[in-house]
Amino acid sequence: MNSIWYSLAWKEWHEHKWKLAAITAVLWGITGIVFWFSNPIDVIGSAVGFVTATMAPLAVFVGLCAAANERGRGTLPFLQASPVSMRRAAVTKLVMGILTLVTAIILVELLIWACINLFALIDREYRGVFRVFDRQSLTGRWYFDCFLITTGLAANFFIWSAAAGVNRKDEVSAGAWALAVMAGWGILVFSGYSLFDKYGIPIPEWLKVVATATVPGVCLSIIEPWARHYRLLGLGIALGLHGALAVWYVLRFGRIEKIDVRSPQPAIRDAARAGWLAAPRRSAFTAIAWKQFRESVPLALCGIAGVVAIASVLFLSDFKDFIGRPDRFVEMAAGVTVVIGFIVAIVVGVGVCLHDSSPGLGTFWRSRPINVDQWYWTKYLTSLGTLVTAFYLPTLAIVLTLHPDRFNFIFRGEVLNAQISVFAVFAAAVMTTCLIRHAVYAAILSISVVYIGALAGVEFWYLAGLIGWVQRPPHGVYPQTPVIFGIVLSFVTSTLIAWLAVRYDWGRKGRY
Repeated sequence: MNSIWYSLAWKEWHEHKWKLAAITAVLWGITGIVFWFSNPIDVIGSAVGFVTATMAPLAVFVGLCAAANERGRGTLPFLQASPVSMRRAAVTKLVMGILTLVTAIILVELLIWACINLFALIDREYRGVFRVFDRQSLTGRWYFDCFLITTGLAANFFIWSAAAGVNRKDEVSAGAWALAVMAGWGILVFSGYSLFDKYGIPIPEWLKVVATATVPGVCLSIIEPWARHYRLLGLGIALGLHGALAVWYVLRFGRIEKIDVRSPQPAIRDAARAGWLAAPRRSAFTAIAWKQFRESVPLALCGIAGVVAIASVLFLSDFKDFIGRPDRFVEMAAGVTVVIGFIVAIVVGVGVCLHDSSPGLGTFWRSRPINVDQWYWTKYLTSLGTLVTAFYLPTLAIVLTLHPDRFNFIFRGEVLNAQISVFAVFAAAVMTTCLIRHAVYAAILSISVVYIGALAGVEFWYLAGLIGWVQRPPHGVYPQTPVIFGIVLSFVTSTLIAWLAVRYDWGRKGRY
């Protein structure tokens, strides 16, 4: 092997090995929870569904690392100065990133296969699970189907995120840009489809397949029966588009425009504009809150735009039914808000302490006449309040206004579970960022922290049921109350640990 390729692969392996461990731990934890609560006949479908859904955000986080990790850590100038082509480095990052995701998928499939075989020795209901899912699969083997679908989804989000966020200044800004590009393109495609459908203009099936094959995350729907006549066309379009995105990433990687000041005019203009600035903040609280508000609001606005756009597209696609049944519109809007809010909560949570906990800025803030506790709680509550104001107060107003059974819907177990999960993952993202001080690792591990909290709540509830304190839920039944208790416990614990980490400067010190 060429020594340059070997060196690049060695470097990327050492950057991705802990991401592989973190992703595998998250997927194995999800698989364990599914096997604990699912009925034998549903266990493979539930496990594969949860794993596939979880791989989407994990692939985005790995893609953001490939897009902005070098510049965010300040190592891009060193890489540019080395006798290595930037295109070789970019190709290596793409290959190693996809291999990391593929390896994690293979490991979780091996765990599912091992659990099914192990339980088959104990419970005869598990013995026919393999045969049932093999008969229903496309390839004749359920694990081939799982591998192809999950790998395709992971590679899809990874390449889109890497190409859309390439050369951004850090992973947080790359995430905001990548989500905006992916959501914007999907909204554009489905808006056109909705307009054609609204005015009764027939759309050829081949055009539907081509349009669907270009949408991030939805391109895999070309394997559905409705697209069987043009499946090869859709597959070719999807492969060609992702190849073009990969080429775009390779050509753009490391190309940072010069920002040096070459004449005094920009400096003179900036000096003149300083007179228009507002007076300095008179208290530490208002200064910190203003700074954190300015950092969190752009991310929240991106999320709001995504929620409004996706909900509008879904509304236009079936507006007659939504007008006749406002409860369906409210439930659709709440579901979109939870999904987008979950992703935005991770990004905002990572951004609370990511930059200010770096050695340079961390030393600066600790040298100011500001109480550390005030610094943490002001930033934390400002970002949390931004999330609540941007996503959940408008949703609550819509529910109270339009839903016929508003209070039952608000306090329904699965709805309350989903809403609390958003706040729990925000607190977990803040905690893992304070401890690890790396955006991608913090984002990946924050999901596992919420799962661990939910599982801990369920285990505590089962132990309390054995003692007789509470009623123990039967096996195979999803326990709403214990899960909500565990998620709340995760939120409180993550918040307190993050506070202690900031107060006593815990965590990895050598981020840059």
